[in-house]
Amino acid sequence: MKKQNIIFAAIVALLGVLVFLAPYSFAKVCELGEKVMKCHWTARIELFLGITITILGLLKALSSDAKYQLALNAGTALNAAGVILVPAKLIGVCGKTMMHCHSVTRPALIVLGILILFAVAFHTVLLWKKR
Repeated sequence: MKKQNIIFAAIVALLGVLVFLAPYSFAKVCELGEKVMKCHWTARIELFLGITITILGLLKALSSDAKYQLALNAGTALNAAGVILVPAKLIGVCGKTMMHCHSVTRPALIVLGILILFAVAFHTVLLWKKR
C-alpha cells in the first residue's frame, strides 16, 4: 500500500510541476505589453494551483493512512478542477484563436487537469477497494 501511495504521489507531484511550468515554458502565454491580457492572469493563477497540487502530491508520500490519502485526493481534485476551469471558463485566454495561448496553453492546461483528475480518481478507487 505504501508503494502505491508513493507512485501516485509522484504522478500527482509531477503533473503539478507541469501545471505551474506550462504557462511560462512549453505552453507560453502572451508577453506583457501595453495591455495586460487575460492569459497573463490565467498563468498567475495556474502557477498557484500547480504549486498547490505539487505540495499535495508530496504530502501523499508522507502517510499510508487511507483517510489521509482520501482527503488529499479530494483537495487535489478540487485544485485540478480549477486548473481546467480557469482557462476554459473562469478567466480564459486571449480571444483570437490564432494566439499561442488560445491554441496551445489552454488545451495543455485542460489536458493536465484531466490527467490529474484521472490519477486521483483511480487512486481513490484503489483506496476504497482496499478498505
